[in-house]
Amino acid sequence: MVRRIGLRAWMLCLLVAILLLAAVGFALLILINNVSFPRLSRADFTNRLDRSLAASTSWAAKQFPSDGSGRLMVTDLGAEFASNPALVHMLVDLSKISADPRLQELSSRVVAEYRRTPVGLAGKMVDPTIAEPPLVAPNMEEYQRWMLHAISPEELPLSDAERADMFSTGKLKMYNLTHQLFAFYFARKFHGETPELHALMDRAEQNIATEATYDFRVTDLYLERIAFLLAAGRPDLVKPRWVERSLAAQQSDGGWRYTWGGWGPHVLRYAGPGERSLAHSTVLGMWLTNMLKYRYPEWIAKNYQ
Repeated sequence: MVRRIGLRAWMLCLLVAILLLAAVGFALLILINNVSFPRLSRADFTNRLDRSLAASTSWAAKQFPSDGSGRLMVTDLGAEFASNPALVHMLVDLSKISADPRLQELSSRVVAEYRRTPVGLAGKMVDPTIAEPPLVAPNMEEYQRWMLHAISPEELPLSDAERADMFSTGKLKMYNLTHQLFAFYFARKFHGETPELHALMDRAEQNIATEATYDFRVTDLYLERIAFLLAAGRPDLVKPRWVERSLAAQQSDGGWRYTWGGWGPHVLRYAGPGERSLAHSTVLGMWLTNMLKYRYPEWIAKNYQ
């Protein structure tokens, strides 16, 4: 009986020790995700940011080499890029605020291709002057319908269930949450801000910042949270450490990977090693770095001395 009690006590102590170690490890990861050790100087940070911008711009230029006639020659990664109007919207926006002529030329050529090829209402993400019918694909994701509805509610009405999802204030998580904010971003861009929209955006922004605080995996979603907060005009919610970790995750080719060491944004989903840089992740990285450099220099001045 004494031995049995002793074994049970030992097992209980072992379990408690494992749980304590796990809790301490998780707390350390949260700390590392949110606090810089030590804090970078402004010169060090701006140097890192400039190197990141140069590398990602070179990456983008390689995806759309010129054929000498002004038309686009598209690589496999470039095709993924060009077929997603939301990504092209990011490229157009960052090229407007960037002083880099390569990005401005690339942006103008991509927009010209969109004007030559009917893409429906989604084309307005790239160029608001494009006037096309909705062209809603039958397999369109709900979040894509949110964005098109935000651009033109009359041309693409939502069902009651879709509206309940789009305008919910607490139940959305991860990509659904960032896509919700992106839809609100388009609603404000095309129709202006109202008190109701401001309140919805603020709730989504606060929820995204909370997720970013605790999700330490530098995945595609990690970049998306930062980029969308900046695009929505909330640099005050972006912590310097998140940006530093994003810069550190940039690959040698100038792009960013979708996963964090093979682990994707979704918990317990392992994609495996050897993943290449992806257009989706890289354009998000480019957008957030260009916004910090050119749209929010005061954020740098505030956070780095």
